[in-house]
Amino acid sequence: MPCYKQEKSLDFRPRRDTTNDTDPMAPKPVRPRALKYHGLFGMSIAAQHLIVDDNWSPSSINEQFTNMSELLNRFLIYKRHETKTNHSRLLVESKRLKTQCTDGRIKLKNISSGNNAHKIRNLLIEHKGMQRLYQKMPIHLIADNINQRTFVLRKERDRLEDRLTGLKMKYKILLINRSKVENMIKYENEFMLEEERLSRVFQKRIENSNMRLKAFRTINITYKKMVQVLLQDEIFYEPILRSLDHDMEDQVNFIKHILYLGMPAIAKFKQLNYEFLQLESKSRKNLQAKIQILNSLKKPVVTGPPVVKVREILADPKRYVRETESMHTLKVQLLAIEKTIKNLKLTTLCSQAKEIYPRIKSKFEENVKLCRKTDHDWQCKQMLHTKKQCASMLSDLLINNLSEEEINRLERIEELKKLLKSENEFEEENVSYIRNRADLYVMLRLFLWNLMEVLRHIDRSPKQVHRDYPNSYLRLPLLKFELYHTYAVPPELYPTNIDVIMHLLKRSVYKLMKGYSPKMSARLKESKNSYHLAFLATFEPRETTKDEEQDRPTMGDDLINDKAMANIPNSKKIKALSAKIVEEAFKRELQ
Repeated sequence: MPCYKQEKSLDFRPRRDTTNDTDPMAPKPVRPRALKYHGLFGMSIAAQHLIVDDNWSPSSINEQFTNMSELLNRFLIYKRHETKTNHSRLLVESKRLKTQCTDGRIKLKNISSGNNAHKIRNLLIEHKGMQRLYQKMPIHLIADNINQRTFVLRKERDRLEDRLTGLKMKYKILLINRSKVENMIKYENEFMLEEERLSRVFQKRIENSNMRLKAFRTINITYKKMVQVLLQDEIFYEPILRSLDHDMEDQVNFIKHILYLGMPAIAKFKQLNYEFLQLESKSRKNLQAKIQILNSLKKPVVTGPPVVKVREILADPKRYVRETESMHTLKVQLLAIEKTIKNLKLTTLCSQAKEIYPRIKSKFEENVKLCRKTDHDWQCKQMLHTKKQCASMLSDLLINNLSEEEINRLERIEELKKLLKSENEFEEENVSYIRNRADLYVMLRLFLWNLMEVLRHIDRSPKQVHRDYPNSYLRLPLLKFELYHTYAVPPELYPTNIDVIMHLLKRSVYKLMKGYSPKMSARLKESKNSYHLAFLATFEPRETTKDEEQDRPTMGDDLINDKAMANIPNSKKIKALSAKIVEEAFKRELQ
C-alpha cells in the first residue's frame, strides 16, 4: 500500500560525532632537555668545543639555562591558550559550514528529485528492495539505472528470441519436408524425385565420359603406335627421300630433252598446218564456184501441188529393248561425259602440258599485282586531287589574306548585297506601281475634294470669318483698309486623310438624302424658282477700283455719297504722311 511518511525538515540536525575533537594541525609540546644530554651546554661535551671564556662560569650557564626554560614554559602556556582559542573558533565555523552543507544537500535533493518517494513506492509497489534502493533517486536516473542493470538480461532475451525464431523456421521447413515425403510415400507412382532425375543425368554423363575416355585412350594408343613405327622406320626415310629427289631431277631433265627434241617438229607442224589450211580454203572456194556453175546450168524446177509421201508402217526397232526412259537418259549423259573426258585427254596430252598451270599461276599473280597497282594509282590520283584543292584554297587564303573573320565578313557582305538588291527591286516595283496609278489617284482625290466642297455646308451654317487684332486700336473702322479690297475669304483646307474624307462624305450624303422625301418632288420646281429669286434679290455686284480713281470726283449721287469718305485718307496718303514726319524728325536731330 502507498506510504504517506513525511520527509525530514530543514530544522532537523543530526548528532555530531564527538570521538575525535583533537586538532591535527596543533604543534607538539616542547620539553626542556636534560643538561647532561645537551649537545652544546653539557659539561661533558663543552670541553670538546675548545671554548675558553673567563666571563662564563657554571653558575652563569645555569642561570641562562633557567631563564631559557622559563621562557619555553611561558611559550607553551601561550601556545596552549592560542590553540584552544583557534580550536573553539574553528569548531564554530565547522558547525556553521556543516549546517550549510546539510541544508544545501537537502535543498538539492528536493530540487533534483522532488517529493518522489511516494510516487516511486507506488510505481515499485511489488518490489520492496527496489523501493528501498531507489527511494532517494530521481525518476529519470531510476530508469537509466534499471536499463543498465537489465542490459545483459535484455541482450540474452533478444538472443534467445532470435534463436527461437530460427528454430521455428527450421521446424516449419522440416514439417514441410516431412509432408512432402509422406505425400511421395503415399503417391509413389505419381511423383519423381529430384535426386532420381539428377542421378539419371549424372549416370548418363558418366557413361558418356567413359566412352570419351575410351576413345581418347584408343587414339592415344594409335598415335603412340604410329610414333613408334615412325621412330623405327626413320632410318629408311632419308634414302627414300633422296631417291625421290633424284627421280624429280631426272624427270625435269627428261622433259627438257623432250622439249629440245620436239620444238623443231612442232614448228614444222605449225608451218605445215598453216599451208594445209591455205590449200583447204582455196579448194573450198573452187568447189563452191563449180557448184554454183552447175546449179546455174540445171533446169528450173516446176512448182506444183505437194506430193504426198506414203510412209510404210514399220515395226519399232526399240520395241523389244529392255532400257527404260530414265536409263536411256543416263546413257546419253554418260556418252556426253565420256566425249568430254576424251577431249580433255586430247587437250592435256599435248607437248606443252607442263606450262599450263605455271602460266595460269603467274597470270593470277600478275592480275593481283595489276589490281593492287590500279588501286594504288587511283588512291594517288585522289590524293593529288585533294592536294590540288587544298593548294588552291591555301593560295586563295594567301593572296586574299582570308581568315575566318574575313570569310565571315565577306559572306555577310554578300548577304547584305542580296538583301539590298531585293529591297531595291521591291522599292522599284512599288514606285512603278504608284507611277502607273498616280493620275488615277489624283483624279480620285480631286473628285472627292470637289464633292466635299459641294457638300460642305450640309447640316451646318456657312462659316463666318472673324479677324482678330492684337490690340483695341486696330479695331477702329477707319483703319480697316484691307476691307475695301477683300471680297472673299480663302476656303478651308481639305483633309488629306482618305478615311476622314470618306467619313465626312458618307455623313453628308446620308443627311442630305435623309432631308429629301417623296412629298417634296411636287414642290421641287417651285422651290428652285424661289431660291433663284431670293439669290438675285440679295446679289450686289462689286467692281474693283484703283487708288487713282478714288481721288477723282464722282458725279451725281456718287459725289453726295462720297462726301463722307473724302476726308478719310487712303493707305498711300498715310504712308506719305508718315515718311514726311520721319524726315522732319531726322532733320531736327541733325540740327
